[in-house]
Amino acid sequence: MNKNNIITLTSLLLFVFALISCGGNSSKFEVKGKLDNVTEGYFYAAREIGDSLLVDTVRINAKGEFSFSGTVDTLTFMSLYFNQNTKSTYILVDKGWTVELKGDVLFPDLISVKGGSINDDLTSFKEQNKDMLKSRVEILNVLSEAVEKDSVSGKSFAELKNINFTLSNIAANYVKANPDKIASVMLINTFFKDETSIPRLDENLELLRGEAAVFPLTLDLKRYSAKIKQSTVGTPALNFTLKDLKGKDVSLIDYRGKYLLLSFISTTCEACDRERKNAVEVYNQLKKDKKNIDFATIVMDTELEPISKNTLDSVKWTLLPDHGGWSAKTVEQYYIREIPYSILISPTGIILERDVSFLDLPKKLDDILSGKSK
Repeated sequence: MNKNNIITLTSLLLFVFALISCGGNSSKFEVKGKLDNVTEGYFYAAREIGDSLLVDTVRINAKGEFSFSGTVDTLTFMSLYFNQNTKSTYILVDKGWTVELKGDVLFPDLISVKGGSINDDLTSFKEQNKDMLKSRVEILNVLSEAVEKDSVSGKSFAELKNINFTLSNIAANYVKANPDKIASVMLINTFFKDETSIPRLDENLELLRGEAAVFPLTLDLKRYSAKIKQSTVGTPALNFTLKDLKGKDVSLIDYRGKYLLLSFISTTCEACDRERKNAVEVYNQLKKDKKNIDFATIVMDTELEPISKNTLDSVKWTLLPDHGGWSAKTVEQYYIREIPYSILISPTGIILERDVSFLDLPKKLDDILSGKSK
C-alpha cells in the first residue's frame, strides 16, 4: 500500500470515527441554570423511561447554580422537585437540547425555562400572565397557612376560583390559536385535567391538530377523560363484588333501594384515622333518625397492615378489604386519587356526588329528599 493510500484510509477512518462520535452524542441533553430559595444543596429530576421512573439527584451550589446532562430517545417530560418535594416544576428535554432555568422555586409557575421550542412557548405564556400566576401562588400559600391554623377564609377561596377561571380561559384561547403546538397540550394538562372540567378538557382536546393531536400526553388525557366519565356524577355506579371481614361476598347491587355512602380508606392513612370519629358520629345520627342510607367502606393496604382494633370496635357498617393499593380494581373503577374519599350513590345506583364530606352528608341528604338538591 503506497503512502497516498495510507493517508486516504486514515482520513476515511477518522471521518467514520467522527460520525460515530457525533451519533453517540446526538441523544444527549443538558440542563443548567440558577434558581433562588432552594433550601437544600440538591434537588430531584424525575423522568419516565419505558415503564421505569428514573430519578436523578442534582447538586446545586450556594449561589443556586447547577448543571446536569443525560440522554433521551425522544421528547421527554421531566419533573423537578425542590425543598423536600414541597415545590415542583416541569421541563421538556429532547435530543441535542440545552435547557436553561432561571427563577425562584417559591414561585415555580414563574420559573423561566428556555431551550427547545416548547419550553420557549410555555415561558412566553408565563411571562404574559406573570402577575396572575404570582397572585395564584400567593393565595395558595395563604390558604396553606390558614389550613394549618384552622382559619380558612372563604374570600381566599373565591379569589383563587376567579383567578383559576380567568387563567383557564386564557389557556383555552391559546389552544384555539395554536392547535398544532405541544405547548397547547401542556396547558390543557395544567388547566383542564380535573374531575370538574371534563367537558372543557374534551372540548380543548378536540381542537388539537398535527403533532399535538398524537402527542403521548394527548392520548393520556383522552384516556383520563374516559376513565373519569365511567364514574362521574350522573352515571350508573359500577358494580363490584368483594368479601367482607367474615368472608361473605358483598356487591354494590346489594345496596339497591338505599342511599349509599361508598368510602375509600387505607390502613396506612393517618387522615383516615382522624376522620373516623366524624364518620361514626354521622352514621349513628343518621341511623337514629332512621334515614334510608347505609355506609360501606373499601379498605386499601390490608395486606401491608391489618385493620386496627379501634376501627373494628367503632365502625358498625361493612368494611371491604381490596388488595393492590392504588392499583386495586375498585380504586381504578372509581378513579380514586386521594384518601379518605367518599361517593354518594342513589337507591337506583346512580352516582349523586363525589368527594362528599361526612359532616356535610346529613344536610345533603335532607336537600335531596326535599328536592332542593339539583
